[in-house]
Amino acid sequence: MSGSLRELGYDFVAEANWERALAVFAEAVRRQPNDHRSRMQAARCYGKLGEIERAVTVLHACAEGLARRDYLLSAIAACRLAMTQAPREKRIRETLARIHSRAARVVGGRAAVPPPLPPEHLYDGKVATDLMTLQGSELSDQAISVLAAPDTGGQADPAARPPLPLFADLQLDAFLELTELMEYRELKEGEVICREGEGGDRIYVLVAGKAEVTRIVEGNAKTLAFLGGGAIFGEISLLTGAPPTSTVTAITDCDVLEIERGDLNVLARTFPSVPQVLATFAQQRMARNLVATSPLFGPVPEAERTGLLSRFTFRGLAPGEKVIGEGEPVQALVLVLAGELVVQKEDPAGGVVSLSILREGDIAGEIALLKGLRATATVAASRKTAIATLDRAQFEQLIAQYPGIRDYLDGLSERRLKMIGEAMRPAEILDADELVVDGP
Repeated sequence: MSGSLRELGYDFVAEANWERALAVFAEAVRRQPNDHRSRMQAARCYGKLGEIERAVTVLHACAEGLARRDYLLSAIAACRLAMTQAPREKRIRETLARIHSRAARVVGGRAAVPPPLPPEHLYDGKVATDLMTLQGSELSDQAISVLAAPDTGGQADPAARPPLPLFADLQLDAFLELTELMEYRELKEGEVICREGEGGDRIYVLVAGKAEVTRIVEGNAKTLAFLGGGAIFGEISLLTGAPPTSTVTAITDCDVLEIERGDLNVLARTFPSVPQVLATFAQQRMARNLVATSPLFGPVPEAERTGLLSRFTFRGLAPGEKVIGEGEPVQALVLVLAGELVVQKEDPAGGVVSLSILREGDIAGEIALLKGLRATATVAASRKTAIATLDRAQFEQLIAQYPGIRDYLDGLSERRLKMIGEAMRPAEILDADELVVDGP
């Protein structure tokens, strides 16, 4: 019933009938106190009606209820909406601090549970009449007594520590400022969140809803994955400067937080640790994705793949930066996480021959490591690129532990040596007699 009332409220919102929408959303919450989406919409109505203080109070109650249930991203979204009305509101920032503390990895022991709202806001579920029959100040006054009341049900286990990717790794003050800077968007089913080949200047946090990830393959959109609430994407494009490689489309109504590159630059001036936190977060996500999908790790039992990450070192390369030099000793296997590496070899006749381009999931350096040779080619970044490296000692341990990886690399190195040979083979010289043109 609460859901159908919410839909009716949206109809009134579409008509800009804010008072009627407020009545419907408030009634939905009266009947089902954990309907925090209706609470957020009711706060929007209060804002449109010019009652800013009540809008902030409702959003605060919403954030507290969501945090109590460990819906931390949704609680952050409610706080972000409140900050648009009251940027330095103390109670909102205190709630954000508790959310951060709840999930911060460095905090040990039992996490504190957000306290309930003051007793004067408590609501016993009894009203003299249906809120949808009220209007004016009577509606506003009775609605706030419902909307500001806490959602006390469904309390999360205080001993558990819920994940809050990226945000929990920031220091508290940086987290508070980022929350104030980022944008909150509501999207309808079918709306595109980000499009393949366009943009790449922001990170997206899917707070609620579901989205589909697609990529154009041979002229048709191919589904790659489905995302749910809590998914974070776009950070790889933001770090490497490359446009998104896929399109993400809402398949239900979605709430999305967006963090723009400019906002991160502003934040980094005050908090220099922010870029490194973001880079570490993105590299670890990229590495986990590749360990799960790269053929290099195919011979490794799935349960053991995650443990391999601790053996790698992560690096970022600037455009033009060399990671392997032709003729030089190779100290590590290189795995491309994101971006692009160009493989080139000096031509004995002069100049340089481009052999290949390495992208996400590709590796370099295996020929020298396997065969005890110096580098057969130079490998350098063509644009901002993220890589993971495995030093020689760790590499030898890996192929000894998983012979299937050595078999894969042996086959790859043989194919590459053959490719190098063909690329460097001189063009056939025609017989001199064939150059003679008979006269008339």
